[in-house]
Amino acid sequence: MIRSYNVLLSHDDWTLQTDKYEEDELKVLIKIRTPSFEKMEENIIAEAYVRDPMVLNELINIIKSNNRVIKLKIIETVRTKNELRALMLLSAKLKGGISELLMNKGAYYISERISNGLERWSLVIDDKIFKEIILPDLKEYTYNLKVIEKDDGNLLSVKNLLTSKEFEIIYKAYRMGYFDWPKKVDLKELSEELGISKAATLQALRRAMGKLIRNYVDNLT
Repeated sequence: MIRSYNVLLSHDDWTLQTDKYEEDELKVLIKIRTPSFEKMEENIIAEAYVRDPMVLNELINIIKSNNRVIKLKIIETVRTKNELRALMLLSAKLKGGISELLMNKGAYYISERISNGLERWSLVIDDKIFKEIILPDLKEYTYNLKVIEKDDGNLLSVKNLLTSKEFEIIYKAYRMGYFDWPKKVDLKELSEELGISKAATLQALRRAMGKLIRNYVDNLT
């Protein structure tokens, strides 16, 4: 069954060094994460919120000094009455990051929030994969770890979000093991079973998962 989890953790990364700031002094929200497994890198767009501009300078130095970080660029800064918001573009090596573990083993991670030296992840993932494969690795790689399983049921049961064709495709993909790690069937085998092209199958899967994940994110608050 695909379920959602909140995971609170700390590990050996630049995020750990935010522990000297309170959340109202510094927090970072990861907005977009685009991995390249060929290069073993990821491009990240993040927003940093600080009260004191000096804290932003300190954060920039913390991030740049991390050995996983390839480059960091501040795209824009916006000052409001109570805080300074900085939009950052970050390129980093995948190896050593939690995102590598999650993506390599089939997780749909939804969001990451960083404050007080902790990473707060919201995940959508097959519960068997999470409990049997990912969770043991997280216990090995992290200093602190807390997992909360959200009682929001099976995401694949939300039929009214999908067209009948989308539901048919994503249900068959799920039952055939397309979302398992390792996959029991690949895209070619799935498309042949469905009787449509690989491109049409992939497009339908992305569209359906996009609807389900947007629904999940919209209901986080």
